[in-house]
Amino acid sequence: TLGGILLQGNFLFDGSKSELKNFRYIKESFGIYNERGGTIGWYIDNDVIVVIDSQFPDTAKNFHNNLKSVSLQKIDYLFNTHHHNDHTMGNYYLKDFTETIIAHNNCIRLQEKHNKGKETENQVVKANLTFNSEISISLPKEKIMAKHFGKAHTGGDIVIQFENLNVVHLGDLVFNNVYPYIDNFAECSVEGWIEVSDKIVNYYGKDTKYIFGHAESTESVIGNKSDLTRMRDYLENLHNYVKKLIANGRSKEDIANTD
Repeated sequence: TLGGILLQGNFLFDGSKSELKNFRYIKESFGIYNERGGTIGWYIDNDVIVVIDSQFPDTAKNFHNNLKSVSLQKIDYLFNTHHHNDHTMGNYYLKDFTETIIAHNNCIRLQEKHNKGKETENQVVKANLTFNSEISISLPKEKIMAKHFGKAHTGGDIVIQFENLNVVHLGDLVFNNVYPYIDNFAECSVEGWIEVSDKIVNYYGKDTKYIFGHAESTESVIGNKSDLTRMRDYLENLHNYVKKLIANGRSKEDIANTD
């Protein structure tokens, strides 16, 4: 709850193809959709469709209506980057248009836990293909690699790379220029988040284009390594500052109210 990310985000939208409402291309066969909830990523090439995250049932329907303007094929693979409802509840609508939903093992466990006993429980649609460390999918013109680098924003975050396009969807591992959601009940670890950020910075190339789950604007959900590094530095500074206040005997309430 302390401090903001002050630097401006990077705007890397290609713009070579026209926007269709909130549905837009950012690089060749890859695009994004922003409405309400985490950024949806999508890949369309000939008869292959891959979607990343699904927002909510109503916005998933809007997204799918846009998708159908490009292709009427079924979705081959739907990935969930983590369990939060603004990334997974749209599975309820999209389940009729795909046969394979992919997520980390912890994602489906936390999805059940988060919605148990709530009005959303009956709308939970979980992945039917899960993994622990990584999973790869070979397509005619692309290779997708999804990896779990460790507990960070939640206990089940995954990062999804389109290797040939050099595009990586980070889910909520970056909140670009907005306060991050730290969900302790979902096994969030700020220390782990810092370590995972370091791993990602070192793993992917310097020219990789990143997609973020949330940002201050629809333009800044697209960024580069500097945005990821800034998020990592913010988390480290936040962690060190709070740790120092705790060591000085400050109460939880005092720390939360620090300007």
